[in-house]
Amino acid sequence: MSDSDVFVISIFQSANPSEAIRQVIDDAGIDSSRVQDVIFGLDESMLIHADKILSASSLTCSAATVSSSLRATFFAAQSILSFDADVLIVVGIETLVSTAILLASPDAVGRWNLTPRARLAVRSLNGIESTLKATEIELKDVTITKDGKSGAALIKETIDELETQSARWGMGTMNELALLIERI
Repeated sequence: MSDSDVFVISIFQSANPSEAIRQVIDDAGIDSSRVQDVIFGLDESMLIHADKILSASSLTCSAATVSSSLRATFFAAQSILSFDADVLIVVGIETLVSTAILLASPDAVGRWNLTPRARLAVRSLNGIESTLKATEIELKDVTITKDGKSGAALIKETIDELETQSARWGMGTMNELALLIERI
């Protein structure tokens, strides 16, 4: 592990965003007080009450809301990479389903004995070519590629398929946003 790693520890989907958050924390096996921030990504145009969702999730941390869950994932990863936080949750909100993703720093993984499912290898605002340019892999090395408007759901689907196929690399894209994911 290096200081430039951001790990996906657990992912859970539910019709209820509070339930998704509670379950992702339980699945990770981490105390909820370790969660430092929740970033909601609105994958559909809607109004949410982040404070009520956090309260129903039994969390007391701060929250932010952005226009997409893939963008929310980028912000959460940047918070970890800049050493502002060790454990964050991204919640992709759609009309019928919410996808919660618990992300952690290498330090948190070691300190609390967390088991990562995947690593967020490279994020880019400038598309697939820019993402691949930042690595030593080529597009032919990426086994799973998902495209769509719901970033958190894309990340879940990509990681699930990587694990099912025992593949190493997957990518989620939305417009010019691209996220390269490595299965661990």
